[in-house]
Order: sequence, then C-alpha cells, then structure tokens
Amino acid sequence: MRKRHVGGILMTLVALSLCLTGCGAAKTATTTAPITRQQTRTDPDSEYTVVPSAAASVRLETYECADFSMTIPSGWQVETGGSGMFYSIRVYDPSEPLNQMFVLNKADLLLHGEDGKQAWQSLADMGESSAAVFAAAPVLYNPSTEGFFQQFSEYASFVSAVESSYAGFEFPSFDAFSVTEKFPSTSSLSSVALGDNLLRASFSAGGRAGEGMFAASVVDFGSFAISDGSASGYALNTVDGGYYSVYNIVAVTAAEGSLIDWEGVLTGCMATLEFSDSFVSATNQASNEQVAACAKISQNFNEAMDGIMSSWEARSTSQDIMSQKQSDATLGFERVYNTETGEVYQATNGFTDTYDGTLLAPVTDDSMYAQPVAGRIERLD
Repeated sequence: MRKRHVGGILMTLVALSLCLTGCGAAKTATTTAPITRQQTRTDPDSEYTVVPSAAASVRLETYECADFSMTIPSGWQVETGGSGMFYSIRVYDPSEPLNQMFVLNKADLLLHGEDGKQAWQSLADMGESSAAVFAAAPVLYNPSTEGFFQQFSEYASFVSAVESSYAGFEFPSFDAFSVTEKFPSTSSLSSVALGDNLLRASFSAGGRAGEGMFAASVVDFGSFAISDGSASGYALNTVDGGYYSVYNIVAVTAAEGSLIDWEGVLTGCMATLEFSDSFVSATNQASNEQVAACAKISQNFNEAMDGIMSSWEARSTSQDIMSQKQSDATLGFERVYNTETGEVYQATNGFTDTYDGTLLAPVTDDSMYAQPVAGRIERLD
C-alpha cells in the first residue's frame, strides 16, 4: 500500500468528517543492538557487564492500520479518538504511561471570557439547545501555547463529555503544567497565533512527575456578540461570545529525569507517522474550501515537529546537568563513560574507587550529564 509522508497529509485530516477507527495491531519488528564490548577473562573489565537502559534497549516495530502507520516501541499501546478535524493519536508505554507521544489536530470552543460563558448559559437555560455546548466550554484565560496546556485537562474533560467520538479514548494528563524553557515557534501560523512558542515543561499525571516538549498554536477567529439576557431600554445588551481554536497540538513526554534518554526514541518515532491512501481519499471528500484551508495547517504540523527536535538540541543543558547530578546523589549512583565508544553509564557509588580496568573512566565533563544513559554497570557473579 502506497503511503504519503505526514508533511503533506497530517493536518489535511482537519477536514475529514469521518470517525477514524479500526486500527490494527503492530506488524514486523526490528531491534536496536544491545551494548556489547570485547572482553577476556583476564581483563578486569570482564568482571563487569552493562545492563542497557530501557530506552537504549527498546525494540521498534511498525504499527499499521487502515488509516496510518508509524514506528513505535514494541509493547506500547496505540489509541485513537475523535473524528474529522478533532482526530487524535496517543502512543504510550503501558508500564510507564508518562512515556508517550500525543497528537491532537484541533481543539475547539475555548471561550474568550466568563461574560460570554454566562451568556451562553442564559441562552441554554432559555431553551436554545445549540447554546448548551458553548455554555459547557472552558474559558481560555491565557490564550497562548502555555495557557492552553495549563488548562489541557479541563479541555479534555469538556470535549470527552460533549463529543461521543472520544468514547473510550483517554487523553493524557498535564496537570501542574510548568514551563521550564521557551523557544521561538517555527510554525507558519505564528504570525496569527497568540503566544505561539515551543515549550519544555514539567507536569504531573496521577500524582507522578513528568517532563516533555510541547507545541500548539492558539488562533482567535474573532469576537461575535451574543445577548446576555439583559436590556437597556428597548435594546438587548450583548457580550463577546467568541472563542479560540488550537491547532497542531503535539507532545512527547517521559517520566521526570528520563526525557534525556527517551527524546531521540520519541521524536524519531513521531517522524515516521504516515497516512494511507484510503485515509487521504476520505479526507478529500471534504469540500475544496476546507481542504485548501487545511493545507496550511498540514505544513505547520511538520514545522512544529521540526521545531521540537531543533529546540531540544538548542536547549539549555544546565537544568539537565543539575537534575541528573541530584538524581544520582539521591539514588546512590555515579557516572562513568566508555573510553572507546563515549557511552555514558551509571554505576553504584564507590565503583571507581575499586575499579582497576581501562575501558571505563569517571565522568569529569559536566556535558556528559546531558547525554542519554546507555545502561548501568553491574558486576558479574
């Protein structure tokens, strides 16, 4: 089956009016090579082995269904929800759900203000059935990438309640969302989006801490007046009943302290997302006007993904170095590196006091704390 790259397709699905279901299981598997090294039993290094980290030893496989395919870590769960322009994909590790990839093409009905929300509620109370969904919608108090993710859980609860196509789909949680670093948006929507940034942030989910890279573009399509139910003389008073829409919502996250290890796996897998010709055909059933409008959004999604990867490379590593050193001190580890390959490992505190081999050396350059940990040094029995 011929595929098309996500760059030309992903946000074209914003025009799709069908609920996309029926995704299947993973297909062929590939593996990453485990860490190996040459040893002899007379070499002191032969007394030790490297137990690869979860990220370093991950097996990759192709997930394929009628609508899309992508490379995912073996054993990870794929869930889809929403229909048409509100289609969403979440891929996560069931043993550690904080390790995840998330895409939501569009979030809608984030109101401008409380006055508008109250006015919509008044209309709903008077029997205007179409006003009920607006009355239930959240107010986006800070219209920006940061503000949207700070209220993401509120939006997820709202849309899950009013949109049946999300039945059975579990949105990720980004509670206590706190930005640790901002990067300029690379999106072509940045000229019209509000507070458009690529973000590195911490958050919590189920009481556990996570960290990740985030993108979203908040667009205001203008205000419109609705009656608030009051009158001045013979004229009805009005308030702003308008709302924001948010496009190209992307997140790659990991458990706190492990994003360094997982970032390459997560962004590498996201880059493989492709949609089938049948998916494209369904998308093209939308009107020409919708397809034309979505073409710009499609371009912007690719820019968001490119921006996440480039922002990660350009990040300030000082917080990584500090947090990794603190983690080692708390857990009782020190770091060493392979003098032949440059790979960085964790070892139990005191390891270098007794180690007399030549392959491993203590980390002395702080920049090595910003590298992925390839594994843990353990003594062979």
